[in-house]
Amino acid sequence: MTRRRLLLLFLLLPLTLAAYGVVLFVTSFMACGISGCSGGGFGPSYSPQETQVGLAVGGLVLLPVVLLALRGRPLLVRTAGGATAVIAGVVLAMALLELGPDGCPRGEDRATAGPAAFVPGAATCSGDRDAAS
Repeated sequence: MTRRRLLLLFLLLPLTLAAYGVVLFVTSFMACGISGCSGGGFGPSYSPQETQVGLAVGGLVLLPVVLLALRGRPLLVRTAGGATAVIAGVVLAMALLELGPDGCPRGEDRATAGPAAFVPGAATCSGDRDAAS
């Protein structure tokens, strides 16, 4: 690695970590709303589809650093490294936010909002195992 590339990598790494933190922060709001998943205050407000998008963006944020680090390597190595970084970013975000792959908090399943909901028929999360999926 050249000195210039190392400097660029050294500068890009903190920016990537900061961007990943912002993505996690926003995704946590999309997962359960401003009151959190405990339901205190206004109660939980689930948005599982938007949460899944946030998880994917979290994985994609890591991609530039990995591709820069693997620059000059064969295409197959860069592709595998990039895919691994995206998957690792998504899994790390799910672990840190305690979310499942369906975008709902652990212990909750995806369901359809009932007729009394603000947006009836919208995707939501429910701890009731008999809720409509």
